[in-house]
Amino acid sequence: MQQVTLTDVLEAKERLASLQAELRSIHKIPIISITTNIPGAVKDSTESRNLLRLAADRVRSMSREQGFSIVEERFIYPLTGPTAVLAVAGDPDKLKLACITIEESGYFARLFDLDVFDAAGRQISRRGLGQTERTCFLCNQSAVLCRRLGSHASQDIMNNVGERLSSFVAAATNPWPKAVWDIGSWALEAMLMEAACTPSPGLVDRDNAGAHRDMDFFTFLMSSSALAGTMFRCAAAGYQHQGLLQDLLPVLRYIGKDGEQQMLHATCGVNTQKGLVFLLGILAAATAYTTKLASGVAAAQILDTAAAITRGIVARELAPLAGGLGNAKLTAGENLYVQYGVTGIRGEIEAGIPSIREYGLPAVTAALEQGLSLNDALVHTLMSLMTVVQDTTILHRHGMEVLLTVQNQAKQIIAQGGMLSDVGRKQISALDQSFIERNISPGGVADLVAATYFLHLTAKA
Repeated sequence: MQQVTLTDVLEAKERLASLQAELRSIHKIPIISITTNIPGAVKDSTESRNLLRLAADRVRSMSREQGFSIVEERFIYPLTGPTAVLAVAGDPDKLKLACITIEESGYFARLFDLDVFDAAGRQISRRGLGQTERTCFLCNQSAVLCRRLGSHASQDIMNNVGERLSSFVAAATNPWPKAVWDIGSWALEAMLMEAACTPSPGLVDRDNAGAHRDMDFFTFLMSSSALAGTMFRCAAAGYQHQGLLQDLLPVLRYIGKDGEQQMLHATCGVNTQKGLVFLLGILAAATAYTTKLASGVAAAQILDTAAAITRGIVARELAPLAGGLGNAKLTAGENLYVQYGVTGIRGEIEAGIPSIREYGLPAVTAALEQGLSLNDALVHTLMSLMTVVQDTTILHRHGMEVLLTVQNQAKQIIAQGGMLSDVGRKQISALDQSFIERNISPGGVADLVAATYFLHLTAKA
């Protein structure tokens, strides 16, 4: 990193003015000039170049959002600091107002300047638009005035710039907008809460391992932690997606496959939540996609978006199996479709997950409104879903007769009040022991509990 001399400054100004004039001459439209604003003798560095790229990215995003068109971009890297010049088709006053918003978008944004010139080369000033001038690094006075008066010690200014650069480097570690972080966090919370609610008949919970011999509560904690990144990636995929919603599904499946490998690595090969990766991953993407388009999104809108993402999946992937595939090896879900015509989680999502719309969300909402703890409300939701869901885990391991028996038992418990009554609570505890003895694990229902709680969290946001 070389120190800047007066000659360097004069040459850089001339070069920048020449580049601006060239782009105006070629395109005859306004120009946005982006420069870094780093006091001190060293101005061209890795940090300042990264800062310039971020500022340019924000101008691109602003242009897309407000309908401006970037016709050409030029980047130069003199010793006086990296610079970008963009030819942008749009009203120069509106461009300047948008650039002011970018300049005031964060603590470190004070470290770059966005100057706007109209097609004739006239610079659009803040004051000319009725806006206040940029303030000093250290106080609320005009930066020009403070510099002219020498109001602050140079070391104090440099210390402040160092703090702003640190905040920029810290911000650069965050690859996603707040919506993606929120949604990924909700998905992780949903996985953990489903595993934690107790008693969960036949399932791993805080009291026992249910009808499982190869996993326990801590296995689920490890598995959920390993899948956190997958949920954030699914949310990011939904947030960034443009075009047909069906085109998002293959992307989510690749992300899900990576997640499955991370899960299996964390659990030493035990499949704890493979089905949930598919279900919750799609819901996370659907939530992010829908949230990007409008605020205050309802659960019904998210479920509709999930249905759109998976539209045609049963016809593509399951319906052809009805004719038989000879000796082809089928998955458990495919075998159930051939044997019983059950479409499983594919059919559920494509239909907009009616079990959650009609049973899961009403159950958790009513239970919480009637004063149940979150734990008890989730157990109550589990039992409500168990009354109607064609749980493919039970169906695969035990057949249709056992599944129907399980549904009837759940109906009887809900009729007795479920977790809202002492009788229902005792019956749920007894059912847990019965399922353990009979090796019954309603894993499909458990996934829907997690998905229900996830949607409950989105509604609270």
